[in-house]
This record gives sequence, structure tokens and C-alpha cells, in this order.
Amino acid sequence: MNAELTMDIAGRPSSAMRVPPHAHTGTEQAVASVAAEVFAALEAKQLDLPTLPEVARKILDMIDDVNVSADEVVNLISACPAISMHIIRAANSAPFIKGDLAGSLRSAISNLGYRSLRNMVMNITTNKQIQAQCPLIKQQLKRLWDHSREVAAISYVLACQQKHLKPEQAMLAGMVHDIGALPLYLYADHHYSRFDQAMLAELIRRFSVSVGVSLLKNWNFPDTLVEVVEGHENMRRASPYNLADYADVVTMASLQIQGAAKYVAWRNVLAAERLGYYPEDCQNFLSNHANQLAQARSMLHVDLTGMASSHH
Repeated sequence: MNAELTMDIAGRPSSAMRVPPHAHTGTEQAVASVAAEVFAALEAKQLDLPTLPEVARKILDMIDDVNVSADEVVNLISACPAISMHIIRAANSAPFIKGDLAGSLRSAISNLGYRSLRNMVMNITTNKQIQAQCPLIKQQLKRLWDHSREVAAISYVLACQQKHLKPEQAMLAGMVHDIGALPLYLYADHHYSRFDQAMLAELIRRFSVSVGVSLLKNWNFPDTLVEVVEGHENMRRASPYNLADYADVVTMASLQIQGAAKYVAWRNVLAAERLGYYPEDCQNFLSNHANQLAQARSMLHVDLTGMASSHH
């Protein structure tokens, strides 16, 4: 969720990073070039999604520990959007697909079987680890991971209050809502290690949603998840039959991040209305559901202390 959108809704000055006037030409060329390379890789079906080394190590340790349950492994995998996406992509491929497309991690694992899951996780965690060279991009990737996990935890709790929505699918929606930023950061690091923070912000602002939508469509993800990536930043988005959906859940979850809830003009957020929350409920959601959120964060190994320090 862009800070720019959140603050604009609240009627406060945007905190989004601005591009220095003297840098427009160079910024435009670098940003457009990175985006073009990402879209070309998508078109050629050559785009890959690596994972963080520390997450990879934890999963490798857990998957071979006889004292760790399958549920614990699934919960840890849920904390990594890249691995989750690889698994769902595989489950929705010809050899494994069974009826409807898998829209959650558990349904994907059910299609694959634990042995295939283990082999796949071993391959991903061994061969697909992020090796960012630029310190700024390493920092941004850490923030992206932390943000995605927190939105996923809040989305899980929000969906628990909606009888027609599945909490696990809401959690996945929260994990992948900003997935388009990942390849953009990685390509920027590989080809343009001199990107500054303003240029990175411009790259993500302009292309994250379109890359995310293309990636999910290319990887055969269900429309419900594509709609999350495409629509979660639109506060006035319409919904068929005025029924809350997963994009609504992620919209509200994103607006709860970093204490932003008290600054949002919730009456302008249609997602909150469809979810059945009054403005006061939205402002107090985190405190009113503290216990459920603590459990969801524990499932996803969310470190709020680390998140707070990474945003200063």
C-alpha cells in the first residue's frame, strides 16, 4: 500500500518520496529500463522469484526435523511470499491440477502431496535465495517482507469475521498483494546498483501493480488473487453485489499499518463499509483484536520489533 494513497485519503500531505528535479531524465531512463526488462522476462516466462536466505535456512531446518509438525512447516512457508507462490504455481500446473485452481497454500499442498512439497521447498530454498548487492535494496526487500507478513496477519483476522471468506486465502492475499515490487527491486539491484531511494520509490509506485498482475496471470493464479493485486489500493473500488472480497480485506489491512488507521478518513474507504466496520471500529481494530492478531503473527513469524526498527 503506497503511503501516498493513505495520507491523501486522510487529507494530509503525502509522505511519498519525490524525485529531485535535476534527476528526472536519468531517473526516467533507469526506471523505464528496469520495468522493460522485468516485463520482457515475464513475457519470455523467465522471471523467477527468490527468497530471503534467513527464511530459507529456517524452512530447511524445520522440514527435516521429525519433531516439527506439517502444520508448523506450512505456517513457516506461509511467511514467505516467494515460496508460497512457487508452490501454488506448481499445484496449478498440468501434472497436479485437480478441478479448481488452488487459491491457498493448503489447497496447493493437498494437490502436491508432502513428498513433492519437500522436494520443491528444498530446491527453492537451496537454489533461489536473494543475493542483493545494494544495501538500500536489501533494506527495501526486508521492509517488503515484513510489510507483507503484517498485512497477511491482519487479513487473516479480518477474514475470520466474514463467514463467506476463508482466512487462509486472505492470508495468502496479504502475502502477495505487493509481489510486483520483488522482481522490480531485484532487477534494479542487478543492473542499476546506484539507484537511490527516490528512484526506487518511483519504480515501485509506477510499475509494482502492473508487474504483480502480469506475474499472477502468467503463473496461472486464481482471479480472486489477481483482483487483490490490481485493486487493493483503490479506496473507491466497486464490488459485485456490494459483497466484501479479498481485495477489501487487504485494503483495510494495509491501512492499519504503522499506526496509519487514526489518520485515514474511513468514510471514504468502501472496503471498510463492505466489511461492516464503522470508522471508530477501523481506528481501534488492532487493539480490539490484539489476541487474534498475536496468534496470526505467531503463525507467520512476524517480528514487530524488527518492523519498527526497519522503518526508522
